[in-house]
Amino acid sequence: MKKIKVQGWFLPHQGIISFCPPGQCPRNRVRCEIQERDLCMNSRDCPKKMKCCLFNCGKKCLDINKDVCTLPKVPGPCNAFFVRWWYDQEKETCSSFIYGGCQGNNNNFQSEECEETCKKPDFLIRSQPSLGPGLL
Repeated sequence: MKKIKVQGWFLPHQGIISFCPPGQCPRNRVRCEIQERDLCMNSRDCPKKMKCCLFNCGKKCLDINKDVCTLPKVPGPCNAFFVRWWYDQEKETCSSFIYGGCQGNNNNFQSEECEETCKKPDFLIRSQPSLGPGLL
């Protein structure tokens, strides 16, 4: 097996690979059917250790040391009925859920395009090792 480097950063304290440099906002790769209300204007509006990032369909305070795609599905305690999508890390796919409209977390997308943000590329490329002349 031959390992190749992709644009990712290994975060040893979490044992995960992140697709945004530590300390920076994640790449925003989803189309938005509805623009959401911005929850911050700049990082001064966010709690310490969080950064105001354009993520999903609006600006949000994100803990840039956590990968939002690893967060659990959180419907929230309110009683609205919004069909939303979350990235299920175990299944490596997006699944729908009913969001109540308040609280929750940032693993909450408007569509299945959450895979565009969260799907991890294959890091290993299988290749035949070269055995040299005369070897099988």
